[in-house]
Amino acid sequence: VYVTGWTGSADFPTTSGAYDTSFDSGFSNYDVFVSKLNNGLTTLLASTFLGGSGGEKGYSLALDTSGSVYVTGYTTSSDFPTTSGAYDTSKNVIDVFVSKLDGGLTSLLASTFLGGSGPEGGNSITLDISGNVYVTGGTRSTDFPTTSGAYDTSLGYHDAFVSRLTSLLASTFLGGSGVDIGLSLTLDTSGNVYVTGRTASTDFPTTSGAYNTSVNGGDVFISKLNGGLTSLLASTFLG
Repeated sequence: VYVTGWTGSADFPTTSGAYDTSFDSGFSNYDVFVSKLNNGLTTLLASTFLGGSGGEKGYSLALDTSGSVYVTGYTTSSDFPTTSGAYDTSKNVIDVFVSKLDGGLTSLLASTFLGGSGPEGGNSITLDISGNVYVTGGTRSTDFPTTSGAYDTSLGYHDAFVSRLTSLLASTFLGGSGVDIGLSLTLDTSGNVYVTGRTASTDFPTTSGAYNTSVNGGDVFISKLNGGLTSLLASTFLG
């Protein structure tokens, strides 16, 4: 069992040989942790901190077929660890991070920032069968990186985002003129992307024939995009 989150505890349990065994943040800040337990939850097999001198929180993780661990969340640390050749090695204000560790949590294999000049955070991460990484969350950055041909390349106000990385292969906004945030995503066997979260936008994009096309103030949204993030295939409110 792998779990991520955040801790303010300098004595959070880590294991010998872990990637980072030192708590980096001050009293009011947090470090990400990633921990691995046996399936009976009786033994801590591996556990590491992940962070810089500011604060960060881990919200979601996923494993690839080799057992490597991918983690996303947000960070305020300009010295959050990134790796050579990563997509983005410079933090702006509050950025998404996407990091990959080996299954034993001893090595940081890859790590990047993702964001624009405003605040954003990553809330959910998953992988497709080719090992590409999909992340969703929320952003206030007009310059959050999107890709040519993406479904939506313009920020509404506070939008959900969906991004696909090895490098940044595809990235889109998803939202209306109010506050929208993506909280979870998954893929189907054809590689289509399903995203859910919450919206207060009356003009959040829905599709013809969807279950509910009228927002009631603060609703769940469920949206389906193609794997290239160029087309909104289906989208509904639920609330």
